[in-house]
Amino acid sequence: MYAITLSTIATLTHNTTPITIRIILTMHQATITTKIIAVQTLILEDAVDIEDNMVSILKAYSTKNVL
Repeated sequence: MYAITLSTIATLTHNTTPITIRIILTMHQATITTKIIAVQTLILEDAVDIEDNMVSILKAYSTKNVL
């Protein structure tokens, strides 16, 4: 009786694990997507800041502005 119960539990666990993982991934998909978009936005903002800084540095060290 005890062995049958363990076998049944093992079978149920084995069969439901992919479903459980799929449910967890589906529930977290929106959160993951939102975080990806946020990170992409931050990267783009950093790229714009770097570009602005490069332009400022080039203007500051150009011969026309130094003289």
